[in-house]
Amino acid sequence: MKKEMPKIRVLDQQTGQTLFESHIEESEKAYEFAAQMEEMGLDVIVDIPTLSETLSQSLGLNHAEQMAYQKSIEEEIDQHEGSCCFTDEETKKQLN
Repeated sequence: MKKEMPKIRVLDQQTGQTLFESHIEESEKAYEFAAQMEEMGLDVIVDIPTLSETLSQSLGLNHAEQMAYQKSIEEEIDQHEGSCCFTDEETKKQLN
């Protein structure tokens, strides 16, 4: 079974519709497409998989395993309040 490679998507900001999709290794194509769409007056978002999403996909985790992995990462970050990651509660609220 072939693993699906992480993909970068360009989305229409108003509808959420995927306008363009490319492999993460071809990110420049997604950014070029997004620039073209913005020149035409469309508001777009470039959706790039996070490091944890890329890792879980490359490990072949199913959806439930991916969700559990993501939750464990969020819990780990929450346990480090007051460290270099967060200076106070206001900073943490801004990041959420």
